[in-house]
Amino acid sequence: MSSLPTYYAQQMLNLHTRFGLSENARSLLSAHDDWKLGRISQDELGRIIKTSANMRQAIIDTITKVNNIMKKKPEEQKMCLDIIQACADMLTALEKPAEIKGFPLMNLPVEIRRMVYGWYVNAKIAKLAGAVTHPRILPKTPGCYCPSFVASTPSHQFDLALARTGKKVRDEFLEYFYQSFRFHFTCGCELTRRFETTGNDIMRQNLRNVKIHWSGIKSNEAFLLLARCHKLKSLEVVVSKCTSFYLTARETEMRRYFVAQKAPRLPDALGMDELLLIRGIESLTVSHSPLKTGARRSEDERASLEGLLRAKLMLPRTEL
Repeated sequence: MSSLPTYYAQQMLNLHTRFGLSENARSLLSAHDDWKLGRISQDELGRIIKTSANMRQAIIDTITKVNNIMKKKPEEQKMCLDIIQACADMLTALEKPAEIKGFPLMNLPVEIRRMVYGWYVNAKIAKLAGAVTHPRILPKTPGCYCPSFVASTPSHQFDLALARTGKKVRDEFLEYFYQSFRFHFTCGCELTRRFETTGNDIMRQNLRNVKIHWSGIKSNEAFLLLARCHKLKSLEVVVSKCTSFYLTARETEMRRYFVAQKAPRLPDALGMDELLLIRGIESLTVSHSPLKTGARRSEDERASLEGLLRAKLMLPRTEL
């Protein structure tokens, strides 16, 4: 580092006028002094030089001019060498690669970070179809043959790259994500598959709003998983003729011997016992499968199931 006097001292010594330095050279020497005193970083000094070709040329011209003065006036040798060293410091700052630093997101207050997460997700959604409140985070489960009814509200699958930036950001972002949106699962198979993926503990601890079509061979497992979601507050259960395609173990055993029984009832559908284990729900509805009227159950069955679920699932969680 150059031992050149401070910029103020240079002015007092009339150094700039004596050596005939240009305005650009004087500006660079002032910036060099700021760097020595810690007012600016080396990166900032380098940026000052990079932004102007005239500034870069001024360094070369200053070195040439000072070198000629040093030859003509040996008594100015020390001051000339200090100026040349200062120019060398500036060239070092110019050539040094800038340190790329990420934005200190985690230094922001948690309220602002959650606002950032909201903007991120809404921007992702806007690219797909505008405002969507039913994110679909996985495609159709392989090997699942449950019918997919058209959802009454648009559902979309999108990539949450922000969740892969780091463990702390991932945990906090996914916590916000699962708390802020309503998740629509087309069958029990899809829900169980989602819980089997990485990050299922975060999902289980923060999931609050779910819409699920009661169907599939894994309906019982799906409802058990929902019973373990202690922050689940809103649940919509969609029923259809597919709901009773798979029956409870007891009903399956009975039908081996009582073959003349009528069509399966909703209470006999696989998952009924596990569904009744859920507690702490504040908003609960039972709805018909949309659009495909041929697959709908009767309104009496829907209303009866809703009454039963309201009586059981809306009990305090301590009752479980």
